[in-house]
Amino acid sequence: MNEYDKNKPRRERFSVIGGDQRSLVTAEQLYKFGYEVTLFGFDDKVKCNETLHRAKTLQDAIHCADNIILPLPCSINGSDVNTPLYDGTILLQDILVHVNKKQRILGGKLDKVFCAELETKGISYNDYTKREEFSVLNAIPTAEGAIEIALHELPVTLNGTHALVIGFGRIGKALSAALKGMGTIVTVSARRHSDLAWIKSYGYTPLSYNNFNEQLNKFHVIFNTVPQLILDRKALQSISKNCLIIDLASMPGGADDTIG
Repeated sequence: MNEYDKNKPRRERFSVIGGDQRSLVTAEQLYKFGYEVTLFGFDDKVKCNETLHRAKTLQDAIHCADNIILPLPCSINGSDVNTPLYDGTILLQDILVHVNKKQRILGGKLDKVFCAELETKGISYNDYTKREEFSVLNAIPTAEGAIEIALHELPVTLNGTHALVIGFGRIGKALSAALKGMGTIVTVSARRHSDLAWIKSYGYTPLSYNNFNEQLNKFHVIFNTVPQLILDRKALQSISKNCLIIDLASMPGGADDTIG
C-alpha cells in the first residue's frame, strides 16, 4: 500500500439485514454511490447485484459494518427481523448481542423495546420513517399502489366512482389528489376542523366523524389511512356489501378484522 492509499479516507461500510425488494434496491444504490455493502437475511435464490458481498452469519454481517440497515417495518412481531426473502429467523436480541457503540442502526418503524435496549447499550439509531422527506415521498407510491389495487378489484372504473379517504395526513392528501385527477368523486373524512376546511378548499367533500356511519353506504371504495379502529363493527355494518375496503394504515390497521 502506498502513502496515498494510507491517507485516503476509508469508505463507510453498510450491512443490509433482512427486508424485501426495497432493501435490495437500497443495497444496490449504496454500492453505486461507492460504499462497501454486505447483505444478510436473503436466500441465495434471491437475485441481486452479484458484486454485493453476502455474509455467512449475522455476526459477520454486523462486525464488518459501520451502519446496519434494517427493513421497513423492522419487525412484525417485535422479536424477529422482518425477512420475507429469507427462510431463516433473525432475532432482534441477536443483533443487540453483536452491535457495538461505534456502529449505527438504521431501521423503519423500529420497535420501542428494541430502541430502549439500544439506548441502554449506548448504540446510536435512527428511524428513517420519521424523516419528513421520507414520509412525503413514501406517500406517493403508497397512493399509487392503493389505486392499482382498486382498479384491479373494482368491477367499475374509478372515474365517476364514489370514494372515501379516511384521514388527511400525507398519504390521505396524496391519494385524494390522485383520485380526483382520475375523475373519482372524492370524500375525505377527518377529525380536526382545520383539516375539514382544507379538504373543502381542495374540492373534496369533507366528512366529519360526527356523522360518519350514516354516510358510509354510498361509497364504492373506502381507503383508510388512520392506524386506529375507525371502521368498527357498527361502521362495517353500515357499508354496502359490494364496497371495497383498502386499509393502508400501519398495524393494527383501521378496520375490525374479526368480522368475516
